[in-house]
Amino acid sequence: MRFNPFISHRLLTNSIIAMALLAIFLCAYLGELKELQHIQWLDIIGEGGIVIMTLTWIVALLISRPPGKVTRYLVLGLGLFMFSAMLDLLDEWLMQPAQQWLSWIESLPAPVGMLLTSLGLYHWHQEQYVLNKQLRRREAHLREHDKVCPVTGVYTAEYLQSVLNTQLKAPQPVLLAAIDIRDFASFNNEFGFSEGDRLLREISELILMNCRLSDVVCRYAGDCFMVLMPATSKQQGQELLRQITAALKHCAFKVEGSGLAKFQCVTTHIIQAQKSDTAHMLMQKLHSGLQLQKQQRASSSEQLC
Repeated sequence: MRFNPFISHRLLTNSIIAMALLAIFLCAYLGELKELQHIQWLDIIGEGGIVIMTLTWIVALLISRPPGKVTRYLVLGLGLFMFSAMLDLLDEWLMQPAQQWLSWIESLPAPVGMLLTSLGLYHWHQEQYVLNKQLRRREAHLREHDKVCPVTGVYTAEYLQSVLNTQLKAPQPVLLAAIDIRDFASFNNEFGFSEGDRLLREISELILMNCRLSDVVCRYAGDCFMVLMPATSKQQGQELLRQITAALKHCAFKVEGSGLAKFQCVTTHIIQAQKSDTAHMLMQKLHSGLQLQKQQRASSSEQLC
């Protein structure tokens, strides 16, 4: 999966560019060019290498990761570190005035950036822990083919219904969300079923990446996924669904052999279980609400992607 930094991470990309331009402006405006004999070329090579490698890590993150909390922490943390490193590098070329506030600007962003990067790495570890747990749980059920969809590796609608029956007996609130991939039939007709299956696998991985360990993801129909969110408030569920939608919206799927990058449009719907609901009733109610949204969108020609 690849993401366009100027589309998927527009705000983060602009922030990194602004930091680099600010460092250049401060040094150019306040500093005076050193004489050639006073320039320490070895320091320039070392500090320049740090700036280039940090920028390379930032670009790699923006291209490879979906929007979210982990990406924000890592990119902003590395960006602040790069800002300090750029000021150090430009100091080798330009003589700066002995100003206390300038020393603070040069020194403070680096430790703050390392703190944000550490926070991002912690949340990345948590994300991978949940994802690995989900994968191990799916792997444990692979022997029981009736529980797992063979194309996507997520659970089947029948398995979701059995889990939902159990969750509806619990006193905690239960939410059920649906995610429908728009124009998936057209994608299959244009690029073939093999590419369609590969797209579904990537979509299922993105959904799993943004879900919690307690959530259950299933493929309800050909182009429709459902996510069961136990012990979750309506506000928490809507925020989780918003994160999933943002990740899918900015995912550029590379079509094999064509060089095309296809962005996905989705329709979503979420409902909270009532005491009188059965698993079958709740799933049907959610599916009906999703179909109603699709009909309303088609009639009003709204473009939500």
